[in-house]
Amino acid sequence: MGWLKKSVMDQKKLFIDLWQSNDYTMTTLCKKFRISRPTGYKLVYDFQDFGEDAYYDLSRAPINTPHKTDSRIENHIIKLRKKYPNWGARKLKVLMERRFPKSNIPSETTVNAILKRNGLINSRKRRYKKQEKLYPQFDPAQPNHIWSADYKGKFKIGNKRYCYPLTVCDSNSRFILDIDCHYNPTYKAVKQAYTSIFRLHGMPKYIHTDNGTPFGSIQSPKRFSKLCYWLIDHGVTPLFSDPGCPQQNGRHERMHRDLKAFCKHKIKHTLTKQQKVLDDFKYEYNHIRPHESLDLNTPSSIHSTSIKHFNGKTEPFEYPLHFKVFKVTTNGAARWGAYHWLNVSRSARGRYVGAEEIGNGVWNLFYRNVLLGSFNTKTLNGKQSYMNLNRINV
Repeated sequence: MGWLKKSVMDQKKLFIDLWQSNDYTMTTLCKKFRISRPTGYKLVYDFQDFGEDAYYDLSRAPINTPHKTDSRIENHIIKLRKKYPNWGARKLKVLMERRFPKSNIPSETTVNAILKRNGLINSRKRRYKKQEKLYPQFDPAQPNHIWSADYKGKFKIGNKRYCYPLTVCDSNSRFILDIDCHYNPTYKAVKQAYTSIFRLHGMPKYIHTDNGTPFGSIQSPKRFSKLCYWLIDHGVTPLFSDPGCPQQNGRHERMHRDLKAFCKHKIKHTLTKQQKVLDDFKYEYNHIRPHESLDLNTPSSIHSTSIKHFNGKTEPFEYPLHFKVFKVTTNGAARWGAYHWLNVSRSARGRYVGAEEIGNGVWNLFYRNVLLGSFNTKTLNGKQSYMNLNRINV
């Protein structure tokens, strides 16, 4: 039996005081305090050995740990890790075997535990659950069918600020439509760059990017960010590489390799001067450099301006009459009926979405002509219920 819940330390002290008075037997005392006789005797023996420290909970750690790693070996593991901070337990074990007997060297798991205990392993950033594969099309048959866009890795220029080059290419002709230097990869900066390119070269059917900010949002339906909804407003459908699959946009990554080699020793002091370097690369890549995948032709000899023009206006869209149409609020949800809510995305706030029933309480949700996902109204119960979209591979 356990001690009374209130003030265990005071109960223990009172128990010892009464036992020392010799007015009570152990059986009577234990019955009074509602504990077992072995517990009472243990407290008395602890009091005789440790004095008033017996009132506190003593450590239950074992006095001896026969399987504990020898401190000399543990110190050597720490020393090796500090010398080779990017080496893991498997490689460190190989170095340990050159100095200590193999039987004395701890397992790989134990080496990792030693490193973590000494603060030599940083916890990895939490990864979101695995996203569904989209398998985007990335081999267009003609110019302006698919464009690709990405931010080349940042680098520091002479004024000690980072430069983020935004690159946009036509995936069929490999023509570089623009390289635009930014201090920060923001929605506003990319939108302005897209607008300039659209006015100069027309518009594509698709734009293929990775899932990084501001191009995509992993947590949104279809990975659509605020920039994606703006593109859809102007008739361009976003495409995304699957997470961890840069090869799906391999021709764009290959161009980045050439861009990096060109700029390696041409770092300027200001963003304006760095932009001039990138413009020189764009001209050389488009008009001078033969491209093997184009039968040694230049991209400019293959590319043509898109027949789809950009006027900067968002064309109105009318959903079919059998659709339910509702507005996405500032928190990213849309009201369903009088009490319920459908979580859509904060990227779509302020826009009107349409729902089409496909049977048995299941609805498909569209933004304009793009399917965002589906939801089931049979999951609703009570008041203030929330529904989430089920993601669909299309």
